[in-house]
Amino acid sequence: MSIIQDKPTLFLTLSRLCVFISFMLAKNKKNTSYHHGDLKETLINQSLSIIDKEGLGGLTLRKAARLAGVSHAAPAHHFGDMKGLLAAIATNGFVLLTTQMVNSIDQLKENNPLYKFKTIGLAYIEFALKNPSFLKIMYHSELSDKKSYPELMRESKKPFQLLKNIIMECQKEKLIKDGNLDESALFAWSTVHGFSNLAVNDQLKSKGLKKNKMEYADKITNLLYTGLKINN
Repeated sequence: MSIIQDKPTLFLTLSRLCVFISFMLAKNKKNTSYHHGDLKETLINQSLSIIDKEGLGGLTLRKAARLAGVSHAAPAHHFGDMKGLLAAIATNGFVLLTTQMVNSIDQLKENNPLYKFKTIGLAYIEFALKNPSFLKIMYHSELSDKKSYPELMRESKKPFQLLKNIIMECQKEKLIKDGNLDESALFAWSTVHGFSNLAVNDQLKSKGLKKNKMEYADKITNLLYTGLKINN
C-alpha cells in the first residue's frame, strides 16, 4: 500500500492522538489549576479529613497533597512545613470559633450581659463537639509559641478577648464579682474548655454521665455563673 493511500488513515490517527492529548491536558489542568486561596483551603480541608479518620499521627504533607490532587510540593509552597500547615488549620479554627461565638450573641433577643456570658460558653462547647479535629490543632503544644505565625496569634486572642469584654460588662452592672479580669476569664475558659475536651474525647459515659452532652453544657454554664455571681 502506498504512502498516498495511507494518508486518510494517518490523518485519522493523528486527529485521534490530538484529541487524546487535549483531553489529558485539560484533565491535568482541572486537577492543578486551583486559585491560590482555593488550593490552600482545599489542603486544609483534606488535612482535617485525614485527622478525623486517622488522628493527627496520620497527617502528612504528602497525604494531604495526594487527596487534594496536587503535586507533593504544593503544601510546602503554601505552608512551608508541617508546623505551618497546623498553624493554618488552627487559624481557620479560631476564626470559625469567634464567628460562632459572635453569632450566638447576635441571635439573643435581649442585650443582657449574663445571657451573653452563658451563650458564648455554649457556643464554644458546641463548636468543639462539631469540630473535634479543629480543637485538637488549635491548642496543640506545637503551636503554643505563635510568634512565627502572626495571623494565628491575632485570631487566637479574639475568643478570649470577647469573653473578657463580656465579663467586664457583667462586672460593671454588678452581676458578677469584681476582681482580676484575666483571672475571671481564665476561670470561665478553663471550665468550658475542660468540659469540651472531656466531651470530645468521650470521657463522660465511662463516668456514668450518659445524658446529651449539651444538657451538661447547659448545667455547667449555669454553675459557672453561680461561681462568679455576687452573693447577696
